[in-house]
Amino acid sequence: MEEELCYSTVIFNPFDKEKRQSTVTHEEPVLYAEVKRNQSTSHTTSETSAAQCSLKESFLRAQTSLAKEKGVSSSISPAYRRPAVFLGLLCFLLLAALTAVSIFHYIHMSKHNNILAQYNKETAANLQLLADKEVLEQERARLLTQGQQMNSTLDFILHKSIFYVENYCQSTGNWIRCTSCPQNWIQNGSSCYYFHTGQSWNTWTESQEYCKKYGAQLAIIDSVREQEFINQHSEFYYDKYHGYWIGLFENSANTWVWSNGTQLETGFWVEGPYKGYRYCGMSMPSKIPLRSWKSEHCNSKNRWICKMEALTWPNFLQAQRNHNDP
Repeated sequence: MEEELCYSTVIFNPFDKEKRQSTVTHEEPVLYAEVKRNQSTSHTTSETSAAQCSLKESFLRAQTSLAKEKGVSSSISPAYRRPAVFLGLLCFLLLAALTAVSIFHYIHMSKHNNILAQYNKETAANLQLLADKEVLEQERARLLTQGQQMNSTLDFILHKSIFYVENYCQSTGNWIRCTSCPQNWIQNGSSCYYFHTGQSWNTWTESQEYCKKYGAQLAIIDSVREQEFINQHSEFYYDKYHGYWIGLFENSANTWVWSNGTQLETGFWVEGPYKGYRYCGMSMPSKIPLRSWKSEHCNSKNRWICKMEALTWPNFLQAQRNHNDP
């Protein structure tokens, strides 16, 4: 009986197109598996032979599947594995570095924003402190000026034997206003002048005593402008022989001096003064201010002119609310 042979064709296809193209020229020849059956003296039926052939074909198919799997797993050439691993590691390192840089940038920007906010806050506080400092300096300057004014006022008052506050300060409605000169006195520069225009006349000595009641004295004339001011406010009265006593007199040495002891240097005489003890000086109303002085016996009675320093009140006392006024 003839031996039955079973043939099976196994074809190995490439895994991808590139491999396929590269392996077209190197395609392995078709393998044929030949299975020979040993001779046997016994007779088998055709069904048994067919079963054996089917079993062999299944075995060959299993081997073919295993070969395909091995081909897939080995489709990446060993020559490209190291670069692929290196590229993957490099990508991982780059991603890690990018993440670290992002985190560092976020932390740095957060610190920068905090520092910037603190700087803006400190700058605003510094500007406010500078503004407060300027206000305080202005207030300090104002208080220093006020202190100097108060010291000057106190010194002025302490040098007076009698100080009449009502002569300087007047109540006007809800306010009390203090002036530099007493009532009925005229201020000229830093001095106050009183021109007596009443009907009662006094001797030179009596006139001097009257002025002392206010802490003043008979006028001492120091300049041409002052003489012009006095002549401007000297009204004509009675006759051409009567004028206004000023602080000028002749001492026992027949020398003309002022009431404060200063010797006369320049005068504004109508004509030369009389020579003799107990003569005093007057300022006459005149159309020529620089020729208006006249000497007269000190016991004669005339009007008079008082002069004293103007009082500088602190600013807050120049116009103060009257709290006593309902």
